[in-house]
Amino acid sequence: MPRVTGHKPDRPIWFDLMTRDAKAAREFYHKVIGWEYDISGPEMGGYAMARRGSDVCAGIGQMQPEDTYPPSWTSYFGVTNADATAKAITAAGGQVIVPLMDIGGQGRMAVCQDPTGAVFGIWQPKEHLGAALIGEPGAMVWREVNTRDAAAAAAFYCKVSGRREEVMDMKGTPYHMLNTAEGPACGVMQMTKEFGEMPPHWMVYFGVEDADRAKAKVEAAGGKVPFGPLADLPVLGPIVFRHDWVVYLSLILVVAVWAFLKHSRAGLV
Repeated sequence: MPRVTGHKPDRPIWFDLMTRDAKAAREFYHKVIGWEYDISGPEMGGYAMARRGSDVCAGIGQMQPEDTYPPSWTSYFGVTNADATAKAITAAGGQVIVPLMDIGGQGRMAVCQDPTGAVFGIWQPKEHLGAALIGEPGAMVWREVNTRDAAAAAAFYCKVSGRREEVMDMKGTPYHMLNTAEGPACGVMQMTKEFGEMPPHWMVYFGVEDADRAKAKVEAAGGKVPFGPLADLPVLGPIVFRHDWVVYLSLILVVAVWAFLKHSRAGLV
């Protein structure tokens, strides 16, 4: 997929990790994914823009000592009017848990929670348009919300974003695909007992070229891979790294995603 110079609204366009040890996180993802970083000054809290080459893919930020929320990855939906979207979220049964704010000249944002408990963000772009690389190794290739009430979550996101729902069978478990006119934009997974006590969450999948090699890199860097890869499902995850055992993300073979999406990448951007 070519470099992204702009995203269509109402689909996830940015992904960041807030963690208690940003330096350790940067080192981990550099070893596993190959990210390099541009690190901001104190006025932006040392927020790091992770990139492959010159293309930004995600962000990593340092939590403050007084922060009480758990370390986590957040997926941000791009919107054209953050204030109107925040109202639509509450009207549909969601919550705004971090109020609307302007981030310098970069954009306007809020952090929200859907009715099933999964946390996500909204981002109205100004100077920062979102991820500049999507659908390639080292970049986001898929995103989904994992929840214990997939039908309710799917209905919520369809109402807020205008997506069209398509329910698929994933080995006996319903999987809700949220589609745009261009193709699949994101998914909703029904959490089963195998998820244990893991809370509802948005899962970001970053692309790799070799699943077995990626697993070896994760483990060499001090991470854990409790699942995968399987022969018919080349996914690693959810993986965690040693400084934040509650932080989850997944790695997946890029070509497997394109087969799953029937080679339609347009819905991602």
